[in-house]
Amino acid sequence: MKHKEDLFQLIQAMSKSEKRYFTLDAQKSGGRPSKYLELFQAVNEMEEYDEAKLKKKFGRNLPYDKSYLYEAILRSMRDYRSSKSKAARIRELLLDAKYLYERGLYLQCEERLRDARQLAQTLGDQLALLEVNKEMRNITWDLKRRSFREEVQVLIEEKEAHLKAVSEEFQYLDMLYELLLKNIKGTARAGIEELKKEGYIALIEERGIPQSLHARRRYFQCAAMLSQMKGEPEKALNYYEQVVEWWDQNEAYRQEEFYRYVVDLSNFLSFCYTNKRLEYMPPVLDKLQNSMPKNFHDQQTVFQKVSTFKLIYHINLGIAEGIGPLVESIEKGIQKYQINIVSQAVLLFNTAVLLFIVEKFEDCRYWLLKIIKGERFSARKDIKTGAYLLHLIAVYEIDEVDLLESTYRSTYRYVHKELNAPTGSFERAITYGIKRLLDAAPGKERGNMQKLQEKLQAIKQDPNQRVPLGLDDLALYWISSRLESKSLAKMMKG
Repeated sequence: MKHKEDLFQLIQAMSKSEKRYFTLDAQKSGGRPSKYLELFQAVNEMEEYDEAKLKKKFGRNLPYDKSYLYEAILRSMRDYRSSKSKAARIRELLLDAKYLYERGLYLQCEERLRDARQLAQTLGDQLALLEVNKEMRNITWDLKRRSFREEVQVLIEEKEAHLKAVSEEFQYLDMLYELLLKNIKGTARAGIEELKKEGYIALIEERGIPQSLHARRRYFQCAAMLSQMKGEPEKALNYYEQVVEWWDQNEAYRQEEFYRYVVDLSNFLSFCYTNKRLEYMPPVLDKLQNSMPKNFHDQQTVFQKVSTFKLIYHINLGIAEGIGPLVESIEKGIQKYQINIVSQAVLLFNTAVLLFIVEKFEDCRYWLLKIIKGERFSARKDIKTGAYLLHLIAVYEIDEVDLLESTYRSTYRYVHKELNAPTGSFERAITYGIKRLLDAAPGKERGNMQKLQEKLQAIKQDPNQRVPLGLDDLALYWISSRLESKSLAKMMKG
């Protein structure tokens, strides 16, 4: 532990079940650990790390005690994870085998190594298989069975196969990072030329699909990204689908590396969104939602990803069907999981946008007020501003004069005093536009709507204007829907 806040960050990152396991584990030890449990609880209860407060309570040995507790937590978490992790079990079997070998119990050692090899083959873990191969050579030498020469030859051939598979996987992993770097630079054509010179393009276009398990996944990832860079979205989609299929075919590794599974499926969903292939999203969303994550952290991650992409899907297609259960699950999930403030704000706002698009304005207002009244969300000024403006439009649609008057006043105060939005800005245009609609004489509403539309179109064309969260498009769709007497969802679909 090198930094003062390492212990605090570790404890904050633990799930409730992990904290409970550590507490019970420490209590079993009795005696001395009670002091460290007290320190654990003190740090766990902190919202922000306070070294001075801990020193006052735990004295000058605090640095040593923190270091001891940090290592104790990691030891406990190794035990916690080992029963659920095949990779951890492989490491344990290798340690057991080394101990048994040192004691001269060669047959028992060999049995452990065979178990480790079987597990490693299940995961396609070539590095672990190489470690097993190395230890098996010692056993083969010491036992010197009649089949000694044949056994050694088999081990040598297996070693060569493992080395080839490792080399193959790392080649595609190297290429993946090169592709990521080229995409960051944003020069696709020049990037492709560089990749060709470095020999990476040949890995995709000339070699074909590799044989080793993990190299295949990396191959599909690289091919998908390369196809995107070359402007071939259909090919990219096909390769992303093959990444998803790879996970379907490798259940053991999916359970072992669940977070990587979520990342790959999220990449597929992101591709569908950015390339307007939304119709491909539902089956993958179903896979993710029904993936049955085993620990709290994975459950939290799946909740965030599924909620985010389902909102994107419904918002972009204006689909009202099924949003009741979706909104309910988001509200329950935000309460259940330890979602950070920024992610909460994004989920709350996108839920409100969806409800606005399907014209459930009362429900939309309920979600926006969570942001407006939540002091914790002030760090995301763009979302806070968007919430105020969308809330004003939603209240206008609800058509309660007293509520609209008070909402206008609070929005005006925020835009002018807290935000200090400049004259001619989108924020002021919406605020003044709704005020004119509020004050309009009978029969004049349509003209005021058209004036607001013209103003927002001018703002949209102005490169110097910054509009929060793309609300200019949403506001323009809303105005058009009212002028043309169409539903907002139909207007957005075109």
